[in-house]
Amino acid sequence: MDSPLPLDGATRPPRRQRGQAVIYVYLFLAVLVISASFLYKAGKLTSDKMQVQNAADAAAYSAMVIEARDLNFAAYMNRAIVANEVAIGQLVGLASWAYHWRSFGDFLMAYDTLFIGPATLGVSTPIMQSLTKFAFTLPGKAFITVLKALADYGTTTLHNANKMYGWAQYAYHITSLLNVAGVFDGVIRQNGPTGAKLSDYGLFNLIVHMASYGALPALPGERFSEGYLPTKKAPVADYQAGTTPYARLAGLIRESRDPFTKARGWELRPPGFPLDLTVRQDWTVNPKVLGVHVGRTGIVWEIRFHFDISLERKGGSELRLVIPFNGKGDLTGANFNWSSADATSMMFELSGGFDLWAYLLGAMLGHIGANVSVQNDRFIITYKIGPFSGSIPPGGMYFPTNYPFGAGFYQAGIKGSKKTEKANLEYKQMLLAALGGGPIEREHYGQAAEHSLAWMSPGVEGVPFPPLGVAASTLPPSDPKHRIKDKFGPFNSYGGLPSFVGVTGTEQTYDGYGAPFLIVGVVQDEGDYDKGASGQPEREPAGRFTLTERLADREIAAIAKGELHFKRPTDIKAKYFWRADGDTELGNTFNPYWQARLVETSYADRVLALLIQQKQDFAQLGTSLQLFFNGLASCFSGFVP
Repeated sequence: MDSPLPLDGATRPPRRQRGQAVIYVYLFLAVLVISASFLYKAGKLTSDKMQVQNAADAAAYSAMVIEARDLNFAAYMNRAIVANEVAIGQLVGLASWAYHWRSFGDFLMAYDTLFIGPATLGVSTPIMQSLTKFAFTLPGKAFITVLKALADYGTTTLHNANKMYGWAQYAYHITSLLNVAGVFDGVIRQNGPTGAKLSDYGLFNLIVHMASYGALPALPGERFSEGYLPTKKAPVADYQAGTTPYARLAGLIRESRDPFTKARGWELRPPGFPLDLTVRQDWTVNPKVLGVHVGRTGIVWEIRFHFDISLERKGGSELRLVIPFNGKGDLTGANFNWSSADATSMMFELSGGFDLWAYLLGAMLGHIGANVSVQNDRFIITYKIGPFSGSIPPGGMYFPTNYPFGAGFYQAGIKGSKKTEKANLEYKQMLLAALGGGPIEREHYGQAAEHSLAWMSPGVEGVPFPPLGVAASTLPPSDPKHRIKDKFGPFNSYGGLPSFVGVTGTEQTYDGYGAPFLIVGVVQDEGDYDKGASGQPEREPAGRFTLTERLADREIAAIAKGELHFKRPTDIKAKYFWRADGDTELGNTFNPYWQARLVETSYADRVLALLIQQKQDFAQLGTSLQLFFNGLASCFSGFVP
């Protein structure tokens, strides 16, 4: 059944509608593209900034690692130098001991000629001759032959080894600076983004650091470390004050000596010695008045007596600075030499005295006392009468308290044309020490200088004591030239202390901008930042959609700060690295505890980097500061009367 179509259009079926969403898509597509481009550029900027910072951190840390290895290498070499120097002292000590052993025969025969032989009508002489020959003379000659050769060749070998150690660490020290300068390019390229490089600010800091780290001794300004050469001169007073590098090195070597080298010896005493006797009597009363003590009244006296006798052997080796007799002039590290002394003597001490005190009702009326002492080669009488006291003679007088039985001396390191004069230098100073004067203290050489008669000639012609009092080094008196040459050991086997590398003690050079700190500046140019992974410039929106980038000085920049620091481990339970005295150890090149680390940059570092590395406008900065202060002044102008 057909029905007619309606004539009214409102009742027609709706047409299909398409394309309305395209308008919105087109409107927002551009926004999405710009946003994606912006996000990409922001992410790339962040990524490149992080890579630039990583490159700066890696460069600063790598440079500090190289320098830490340099100072640790110097520490190992210096420890080897110290060990070899102590070994030289041991060898010189063995040679001195050999001469000392042989001298027993000389002294025993001298005593037989002076005392024992006349007392026994000559019966003891053949017995003493046989005893001294087989017990001391023949073995002593054998000891001298072997140990003197060992001292000569051993000293030469060890001294040359020390010179090689010194040259090695000095060369490594200079090479380390070249490595620091050369490491930047590779480290920055491997850790940084495309085109990353050292900035002008970083180059400036590198130059400052290299100058202040110190490799060559002639560099001006402050230095953190330095290579010391034994040819550099310094006044005698500076050496005596211990302020020169070689004086400090010599002090460390002395403290590192083993017991044989530092102080060898023994003591033998008869049973019951020393004898000490003290008698004290208290003849005082303390009366009472009405049951109350009114005070001590009476006298107290005391008598003392002391006597000691012993056979003592003292000896030791010393690394000493050979100072001219006038005590003036400039010296170097080559003026140090090793010498050793040994002496055996019969030592005695005798002293006695009394004291008398008087009291009246608790108050001391007076004190009278005196003491006579003969010991340590001094005779002195001290007295006290009431408030007065003194000594007779003032300061005492020389009085020998030892009878020598053996003496030996040996040294290495004397050079020059006047060998005889210089060779006697150490011996003459040893003689002054025995008398209580001169640059050698009596405590040196293991207190061998206390045996004064072993170092003094009786000065009487015909007395069979050894010439110059040094029995250990005598040969037949008919050949004094040979005797002196043989006595004082090798003249060319030891040339003093070698070159070495050490720290100066300056904690911060150039106000913290030099060693031990290093500030590294790394930049990436804007042109390299705009390149893609292929190295070609990236395509970016153009026209109205162009993204305008404003990088400071048209580059990405970052800075990092490294530090070279010394730290001895103290947080290990095993305590293998702890100091025995518990003290905190300062940075030095004798213990290999140098480390590298990154530290936070200071506000001053960052401001300086902005001004130099990113080339901020100083004029604009000055104008801004002027406007700021003008505005600040106007704010307070109303409060000014």
